[in-house]
Amino acid sequence: MKRIVLLSCFMMMTAVTWAQGGPNKTGEYYKAADGKKGEALKTALYNILRYEHTFLDAKGDVQTKKLIMVPYKGLYDAYEDTDLREDGKIWDMYSNTSNYSPSDHTGNYNGEAPNGSTNYDGKTTTNCMYNREHSVPQSWFDGEQVTDTVPYSDLFHVYPTDGFVNNKRSNNPFGEVKTVTWESHNSFSKLGSCATEGYSGTVFEPNDLYKGDFARTYFYMATCHQNIKFTYSGGSSVFESGNKQTYPTLKTWALKMFIRWSYNDPVSEKEYNRNNAVYGLQFNRNPYIDYPGLEQYIWGSMTDVAFSYDNYQVPENYSVYIPGDDPGPVDPPGPSGDGNVYKRVTSTNDLEVGAGYIIVCESMNTAMAEQGTDIRKYVSLTTTNGAVTTEVNKSGKPYELTLGVSGSNYTLYDETGKVYLAHTKNENKLHTATSATATGAQWTITFSGEKNAVIQNTRNTDYTIKYNTNDPRFACYKSTVSVATDIQLYKRQPVSTSVTTEAAFPIDKAKPNTIIYDLQGRKVGTTVNGTPHLKKGVYIMSGRKVIAK
Repeated sequence: MKRIVLLSCFMMMTAVTWAQGGPNKTGEYYKAADGKKGEALKTALYNILRYEHTFLDAKGDVQTKKLIMVPYKGLYDAYEDTDLREDGKIWDMYSNTSNYSPSDHTGNYNGEAPNGSTNYDGKTTTNCMYNREHSVPQSWFDGEQVTDTVPYSDLFHVYPTDGFVNNKRSNNPFGEVKTVTWESHNSFSKLGSCATEGYSGTVFEPNDLYKGDFARTYFYMATCHQNIKFTYSGGSSVFESGNKQTYPTLKTWALKMFIRWSYNDPVSEKEYNRNNAVYGLQFNRNPYIDYPGLEQYIWGSMTDVAFSYDNYQVPENYSVYIPGDDPGPVDPPGPSGDGNVYKRVTSTNDLEVGAGYIIVCESMNTAMAEQGTDIRKYVSLTTTNGAVTTEVNKSGKPYELTLGVSGSNYTLYDETGKVYLAHTKNENKLHTATSATATGAQWTITFSGEKNAVIQNTRNTDYTIKYNTNDPRFACYKSTVSVATDIQLYKRQPVSTSVTTEAAFPIDKAKPNTIIYDLQGRKVGTTVNGTPHLKKGVYIMSGRKVIAK
């Protein structure tokens, strides 16, 4: 059980005990791997995932399961169980413009767009379709992919994706792009030369939102199908050959990258639900979803630590997803119930990655609000002596931006809109991007005079974010534009709390619906149904600082 403990000391690991045996109501499904380490653990999981075995489920009933893959032609029907969004459309991890119904899998690939709409190039497209994407390309299967002994139709790696983007990817490996040769709408997915150390070929880079999903997919494939040769027709760039095919299976450059992706993009509600849905169809699971950071036990820093299926030690700083309490949008507490305290910052020393900021134009009593059509809207806001108390992220209120980094530059992320501020064209606009590495999504931040923030785009260095006094809006302007006036940057102040250093405080026994905040005052979840995405660290609950151990 994940616990919140009153602030006393830090632990290197988070021990998670499941009252019903294994994680996510799996009972003793993983018991045969108990006590194993490194390569032996990988092989034990291979036998669990691939072959028939008997175990007790969470109710204590005897279950016997064996991997039975859905026939390839049956995958489209399976996607209605595994890959539907809440609106009933297909969940596409390659494109954020597609809007396919489950039946939209016949047609052509003449553009990235939903059926019968206009794609982002302005061309009218008809009969566009999604198809079945082998995230581990089928051309890597050594020509045996049509048999049931290889993962040709394994739902854990065959995803529904926009057919046009899928074709652009071809059979190139996943990687991090250095020089872009093609990108989907909003730079959501990219193709180009590889920037990842250890490989220099052409790679396909999925969006940051799903890099962890694909990393855990590859960990699964390297484990469940370690008896398969993935080195045919290009697979040797990612997978080892010969004796190394069994272990470590993945080449060093790919393994390091996937471990990094898995850490940076923790298991989400989507991934959790899909794991359960696939289990219901082909009777095996992805252990890297059930056990966050499991890759560290097999390839990383914990290969000398014995795996425990029911008292699992989560590697340091990994997140644990427990269903029913996924963090919502930023909803921080206010010290008086009327909002959050923000104070003007005037030095780069006040720039803190992960902190929340609002952009203000003090001279016009306005603040930046939600995204409009290639600009940011404004709301009225009056500050007093460089401070203001306000609610954020709702109609009529400022929108908070989270400061991040990409390379040596800053990013500004709108958590509510799920977009980064960007400037992608030489015009008086302020665009958006869905990736921190997208063209135009990086900024430098300096300060001039006594209070003005200079937020300069790194792609179009003549442009900085300003407020237009003639046509009220926030956008990017050159210094020569007379109607564009300076802005100020305000930082949200941490919540004031007392510190208690006494006994353990089990989160499951806290008052229902108690909100949990980080030290910047951002909501990370509530006490309903356990702890959501909570890494080891210090949090605020019921007005007290507490530590997640």
